[in-house]
Amino acid sequence: MAKISIIVPIYNVEKYLKRCLYSLVNQTFQDLEIICVNDGSPDQSQKIIDQFTLDYPGKVISVQKINGGLADARNYGLNYVTGEYVLFIDSDDWIERDMCEKMYQVVHQEGADLVVCDIKNVYEDGRSVYISCGDFKVGNVETLPSVLTIDNSACNKLFKKTLFDDVKFPVGIWYEDLGCIPIVLSKAQKIVKVNEAFYNYFQREGSIMNTYSEKSLDIYKALKLIEDNFKGNYQSEIEFLYIKNLMLYGCSRNLTVENGDRYINHAVDFMRNHFSSWLKNEYVKNLSAKDRFILWLYSKKQFNMVRQLLSLKKTLRRLK
Repeated sequence: MAKISIIVPIYNVEKYLKRCLYSLVNQTFQDLEIICVNDGSPDQSQKIIDQFTLDYPGKVISVQKINGGLADARNYGLNYVTGEYVLFIDSDDWIERDMCEKMYQVVHQEGADLVVCDIKNVYEDGRSVYISCGDFKVGNVETLPSVLTIDNSACNKLFKKTLFDDVKFPVGIWYEDLGCIPIVLSKAQKIVKVNEAFYNYFQREGSIMNTYSEKSLDIYKALKLIEDNFKGNYQSEIEFLYIKNLMLYGCSRNLTVENGDRYINHAVDFMRNHFSSWLKNEYVKNLSAKDRFILWLYSKKQFNMVRQLLSLKKTLRRLK
């Protein structure tokens, strides 16, 4: 039985899959299994998987299913896990060689059941940006409610498998991480943060998260799942999840896509109606001055000013 099981949902990623899988089989920590879930991919991904299963027998496991989306593939992969701990890796991303070793060391030494690391956003032009994914050392939702507000990604976390015994990723919607991970965080008795970026998150142009779609509105469904789960508890933290995901991330993502203002207007009106004093949320004060200013501009529906501000930021970054 492997100590760590890595679940890799795969769909139409033949161009990037080898990079991902090589980063997994070449880990310095070798007591692991890699569960490749082919989610009905019509490209040549299965041929790549087959070659890896031949080259790394017993380590790389091939599982095939009809297409059901990312959440469905992750849930399906959980059925094949034999490890005590589980990682989720997106198939166009990759991890540092020592991620599993260092994360497992923390789990073992600290007696934790969830470990969080930082990430790097890596762009097609080669740029990378370090992203901090939580400003804490150790805690759980009872001793440190703010852990609910850390990043929602499933991919920069090593989970004890039992945390998913009665929790699944919501199928059929975008933002499946947002609709699941805060619940998992609340179940963990001890969460430890590692201040190193082990996960490389590839920012593809034209990915579903960079284009407008009616599915963008699924973010409301994901947030409602979280709100309903906590049944009126952790109201400040839940409100901040709306602020961070709906306003900062969602609105900013839609600034540059066709019909994106439709999303932004809807988000601002929603916040006005559901959280009348949301700009005074206790976690907003911990944001950067830039982000606080952007939120204020959104609240006044000054979308073009936000565009100008972010455009200036991009220009200054290129000049460095």
